[in-house]
Amino acid sequence: MSKRQNIRPITIIIVALFIIAGGIIIALDWKEMSNVFSQANWLLLLPALFFTAISYLCLSVSFSVSFRAFGVNLQYKELMQIGFVSNVVTYLFNVGGITGVTLQFMLVKMRDVSSKDILAPSIFQLLFESLALVILLPFGLFSIMLNQQMSSRATVGLGIATGILTILIIAGCFLVFFSPARAWFLKLLARIVHFFSHKNVHAALNDFDNAMSHGTTVIANRPSILIFLIGLTLFDWVSALASLWFCFFALGKLVGISTLITGFSLGITAGFISFIPGGLGIQEASMAGIYSVLGIPLSAAILATILFRIVYYFVPFFISLPIYQRLLRNKSEISHTN
Repeated sequence: MSKRQNIRPITIIIVALFIIAGGIIIALDWKEMSNVFSQANWLLLLPALFFTAISYLCLSVSFSVSFRAFGVNLQYKELMQIGFVSNVVTYLFNVGGITGVTLQFMLVKMRDVSSKDILAPSIFQLLFESLALVILLPFGLFSIMLNQQMSSRATVGLGIATGILTILIIAGCFLVFFSPARAWFLKLLARIVHFFSHKNVHAALNDFDNAMSHGTTVIANRPSILIFLIGLTLFDWVSALASLWFCFFALGKLVGISTLITGFSLGITAGFISFIPGGLGIQEASMAGIYSVLGIPLSAAILATILFRIVYYFVPFFISLPIYQRLLRNKSEISHTN
């Protein structure tokens, strides 16, 4: 039995668990969803859905380009499908990106790709996309600190959370792009693992280091790839913001750009660091609270953030379901391309 056949049942179980958990998350929001739909202008939701599609398209293309740059020679169409479903899972569950990386690993591993060749581009992609959040966070925090309606305790809490997340993302990017620091960190990690488990993982971590160095070198030597990835990331975040703006518009509220960015960046951060699947409740409460502080009626802010969850998280989840059938199919050979 091949490695791909061995991992396929495990992958199917993981996918099934994600689908069931996603269904539960949607069911928990069902009452709020019904209330929102009764008040929204459905025609104005079409642009929100359009920009959601653009956002996920950018994510999927960025995923496929990154994996190809790191030497994973699967077909672009296949990589884009894996990128789409894994990003849907990442956003729906929002547990620090762990769920999406796990799904990526299992689906690509099914195609007989080595672990080191999967983890390196997965981590690169996750950190690269997080850089845009680092850019948005200071803007959002600065805007909210200028608003005197926010208590000093809440402001300090937001500042600390933002600072910690920013430091972690920057440190992660430093380890990805600066080979000596990464090699030192991996050696330290190997020693820690050996101390607690008496297992020697030095060779595995060294293979991972080599794979990461190869991928980052390829991207550094081909600036067009880096520029393309930056452009895709920019379009992704702009499209997500546009989708949120149209969710407000569908409920009869016009939101300024600075206000939109502030609530979006800090709300996404709150959901991300909560480690609650999808930031359920945390993200909506944070976004709505911040928008309320910035002058938007609380009731309208709550409805808009719930509507955004439906459009940006739940609709792509339903669209992703039939894609799993193709990705999990049992073929004698899974196509690669040179």
